[in-house]
Amino acid sequence: MDVHRGVARGAARGLFALAVALTATAVVAPLYDRPGGPAVLAELDHPVLLAVLAALSLTAGVLLSSRRPEVRKATVGGLAVAAVFGALATVVYALAADPFPSREYDVPAPGGAERRLVVERTSPLIDPVWRVYVDTGGFPTARRWPVAEYTESSWPRGVLHAEWIGPDRIGLTDYDHRQHEVELAPDGRPLNGVDW
Repeated sequence: MDVHRGVARGAARGLFALAVALTATAVVAPLYDRPGGPAVLAELDHPVLLAVLAALSLTAGVLLSSRRPEVRKATVGGLAVAAVFGALATVVYALAADPFPSREYDVPAPGGAERRLVVERTSPLIDPVWRVYVDTGGFPTARRWPVAEYTESSWPRGVLHAEWIGPDRIGLTDYDHRQHEVELAPDGRPLNGVDW
């Protein structure tokens, strides 16, 4: 038995499994990215990126499973080129869509409660968006409760400071130095909104 053929088959199976996992994540993540949904799926809700990666994995798996050695060799070379272009495309995608926003604040709740107050801001290269949410529970079962989301286009919409006022109350300070308090239910759900 050809050892290289066996390695190629194993790699092809791995790429098929990866394509299935990426496709399933691309379908399931948007369905569960809702208030109280799993925080893990909210972080993975990037269907365009996941679909492209799934297509590349599937294509590479099909080519690696070919019986012709020249096709397998060309596929390995193609995968190397795709990895280089994929790295460059990831940078372009990050600038355009900012799938990994900067965390301005990530504050644990007082008293040892499994809650985190998180304030994220997308890239300033596009119309920046602020997202304020509370994650309740530990990884991987944490639930995400959105508090506020808005663009930075109109003053004073921006978070200057975020803090816990108590175990069930958060405080936000906007760019105009106004204080906003949000009360939380025991499960982490906001009971009132932020009135900017």
